[in-house]
Amino acid sequence: MSSRKTAWVLAASHALVTGGAGNIGREICLKMAACGTNVTVVYHQSIDRAETLVDEITSSGGSAQAVCADVQDEQSVSNAFAQAEQRFGPVGILVNNAGGFTLADQENLKADIWHHTTDLNLTGAFFCSRQAIPSMKRQGGGVIVNIASINGLHPGFGQTAHYDAAKAGLIGYTKSLAAEIGPYGIRVNAVAPGLISTEGLLKKAPELARQVRDRSPLRCLAEPGDAADAVLYLASDASLAVTGTVMVVDCGYLLS
Repeated sequence: MSSRKTAWVLAASHALVTGGAGNIGREICLKMAACGTNVTVVYHQSIDRAETLVDEITSSGGSAQAVCADVQDEQSVSNAFAQAEQRFGPVGILVNNAGGFTLADQENLKADIWHHTTDLNLTGAFFCSRQAIPSMKRQGGGVIVNIASINGLHPGFGQTAHYDAAKAGLIGYTKSLAAEIGPYGIRVNAVAPGLISTEGLLKKAPELARQVRDRSPLRCLAEPGDAADAVLYLASDASLAVTGTVMVVDCGYLLS
């Protein structure tokens, strides 16, 4: 397993990570498994990447399984939770990481793209959270971490209004849900990454990557593992007094 061992003690023995086969999701799953937590890698279309990740975790002594689900479909989410819990028991940590968008200006943004973006980035988190909450209540507590974006805090990059609106909604949902279910011992927080350094980004948009890096006070781009470390902290016993917060991981970009 590529991730180093950490000192974090996670708050539960079973973590379910949506979008688990993606860049950030993969790092979250690796780091959680390295802490000894059973991990359910939820994927939609990336079956090969999900199964490769599970093999990597299990070959290093961890426990993981891959489960297919479309987070935009409530029944699919319900089926995925049932399958996940059949092997590893109740989900105690939920990471709503599934998301994405396509660039489109408002004059040319079709309604189906708007709905797909909001369903994927916001409604999916609602479906998964609603599925997890009853079990977390029965367990006496739990953790939900939503992967938002700095776009939800500071919109205006251009051609991303639909995505910005969804992520802003996810941040609002995080705070409201934290207040509602905190009395049951369930903590709800969000991580808001900035532009993340990936091989695809550096190939497709090297100039954008350079501009963001040069504008950030730390003169860097966050790596997928940096966002995963923030998730790990929020899912651990080190953050028992933290709920309803948004942890920004952007090398200081929002300060510029």
